[in-house]
Formats: sequence, C-alpha cells, structure tokens
Amino acid sequence: MEGDKIRNIILIGMPGSGKTTIGKLLGKKMGYSFMDTDDLIEKKEQITIGQVFKEKGEDYFRQKEKQVIDELKNVTKAVIATGGGMPVFFDNLLRLKELGVVIYLRVPIEELDGRTSTNFNRPLLVEDRRKKLEDIIGFRHFYYEKADMIIDNCLRSPEETCEIIANKIKEL
Repeated sequence: MEGDKIRNIILIGMPGSGKTTIGKLLGKKMGYSFMDTDDLIEKKEQITIGQVFKEKGEDYFRQKEKQVIDELKNVTKAVIATGGGMPVFFDNLLRLKELGVVIYLRVPIEELDGRTSTNFNRPLLVEDRRKKLEDIIGFRHFYYEKADMIIDNCLRSPEETCEIIANKIKEL
C-alpha cells in the first residue's frame, strides 16, 4: 500500500502521548482532516468525557467508543486520534486497523507523568496519577504494541515526530 493510498491514519497511545497535538499537525502536513474520538463522543453526548464517566460509567463510555468506530467506516483521508483505552476494549484494535494504518505513539512513563500532571480532564487519572499511569500502561501495552507502526514520541518536537510519521507512511 503506497503512502498516498492510505485510507486513514489512526493514532493510539496513553493519555499525554501527543495524539491530539501530533494528529492536528500531521493532518495539515498530509492534507488530511483531523478527528478526535473523544471530541466526537462529547459532541454526541453534549457533556465532557469526565461527565460521561461520572454520570453514565466507564462501560457506557466504552460502548460509545465502539459506536464511533462504526460511524467512521466511510471516513477517508483523516488523521484520527483515539481515546487512550479505545484499542483495548472489545475488538476495537482490529476494527481500527480496518479504518487505516494504526500508529502507537510511545512515551515513557516518566514523561507521561509530567505531561498529564496539569490536566484534570482525564477521568482515569484524577487520583494517584503516577500509580494509575503505571497500572494502565501495564494493561494496555499488550494492545498498543500490536499497532501497525510504533513511533517514540519523546525527546523531539511535535514537528519532528510528524516528519518521521509522514516519511514512514510514504514507505508503505
């Protein structure tokens, strides 16, 4: 599959891994639109992800994530940033791969801890953030590593990371 024939680019990874930042830049660079699955859920539910978790529960939220994937089946030429847990539940990782190339933005736990320390909108990281990050990545790592491509997103600028991804996409 040549880079210009890639249907979509799907970014997965932990909260704070740079999915949204990289996704927006990559979309501009590649001439693709940008979509964030959490934003799509918030728009549909008309409340924040934190409120969805609090008012309706994580199971409800995970069902909504699954529905979003179904709704993206006809989307092309988009960079899609997923919620951190999306690839882990149901058969979502396989379903995401049907939408396009899945890229795991890998970031060390120490860096994730720093990046998420001032963002209080992440429902799974409200209390005891470092311990929860360790637990979550321990569980999700298995799924993330099954991505089509793994990009280390640490110690370089977002622009450099986008350049690396764009070059790797062209090689496909």
